[in-house]
Amino acid sequence: MIRKLKGFEKYLIVLLLFLLPTQLAFHFWPSWAFVFGIRVDLLAPALYLTDILILGLVLLNLDIFKNFKKYFLVILVFAVVNTVYSTSPAESAYKWIKIVECSFIGFYFAKQGLLKLSLIVQVLFFSLVVFSLIGISQFLKGETVGGILYFLGERNFNLGTPGIALVSLAGAEHLRAYSTFSHPNSLAGYFGAVIFFILLSGRLKKTILNFLGILIILICFLLSFSISAYLGIFLVFSFYLFSRNKRAFKWIVIFYLFLSTVGSLLLSLTSPWILRMFPLVGQNVSQRLDLAYIAGKMASQSFLIGKGLGTFIVNLSTFKGIFSYSWLLQPVHNIFLLVFSETGIMGLLAFCFLIYKTLVSQLKTKKLYLLLPLVFILFTGMFDHYTLTLQQNAILFSVFIGLSFHADGL
Repeated sequence: MIRKLKGFEKYLIVLLLFLLPTQLAFHFWPSWAFVFGIRVDLLAPALYLTDILILGLVLLNLDIFKNFKKYFLVILVFAVVNTVYSTSPAESAYKWIKIVECSFIGFYFAKQGLLKLSLIVQVLFFSLVVFSLIGISQFLKGETVGGILYFLGERNFNLGTPGIALVSLAGAEHLRAYSTFSHPNSLAGYFGAVIFFILLSGRLKKTILNFLGILIILICFLLSFSISAYLGIFLVFSFYLFSRNKRAFKWIVIFYLFLSTVGSLLLSLTSPWILRMFPLVGQNVSQRLDLAYIAGKMASQSFLIGKGLGTFIVNLSTFKGIFSYSWLLQPVHNIFLLVFSETGIMGLLAFCFLIYKTLVSQLKTKKLYLLLPLVFILFTGMFDHYTLTLQQNAILFSVFIGLSFHADGL
């Protein structure tokens, strides 16, 4: 019986890792998921296919909550305080449930012994190949592939869909690769991190078919046309070169975390000056600077515990931006500022401490195949919010953190 349960659990993990890119979900629309009558996806509670798979793992591993009870107790205490004083308690309560889910995934992958690193690499590799083919097909067709791919979470869109992400090439508009993600930037953030994990692990066999698969993945990544992800690739290559000097590399990594955090906080203060000095920056940049400025104002009002987890969009319209009140209905495009504005300095310090401990663990165990993907995630997180707000990226982030604390025998 125990052997059968372990076999079933192994299939659950493999299926979860393979289906991580899917966004297939059933959304609920309570009143607090609307802002001025506009329903906001990021505020809506949703039951994802991956949630169901994780629930299966929870039922088979309830001992995790017992073994790590002191950590879950800390999360619970802060969650209660943050929710009680939240602008939207219901929204914050739902988001804290997602934090518990991500925490479970992290602890689970820190202790699981059913999958070896080579199998994890293979599953993620084949998953990326499949979902890359979807993204490439969308670019070539200029619309959704459709059909059975709906059950993998592909949404229905085409070149004329309002708000869809396009790129101009040789005077013609082309659809950026979405695959089953809600935005090409989210796809690029996910793909970039997993590509480094796969290549640096050294567990992928050097065959013609695998080489072809890597090529397909890279093509889809490029078709996302995500500038921040492109820059993240160059940054990671620079870190890789420095990694040969182990003593210097350690301090470079720690300084990078410090610089990312302080630089993000300073961005909220310097945004008005940047826009005055460079008034002709594109709308995309000016909007991000405006959101960063507002995030700073939110944090200053609720410095200790923030406005409530998941409530940035709810609070957005009540704050005057650099030029006017913002109606973007988007989170600030910076994970450090997002954590600071929603959970205050206490939440930001806890988040930075988690990242610090993860980086130190990776340095001690020489897990470069996890450290460099985390560097990539932190860099792209300075320009977007999807690492913390979207299901696929948040769960992947949790998996990588968990693996970072796993015993060397993985």
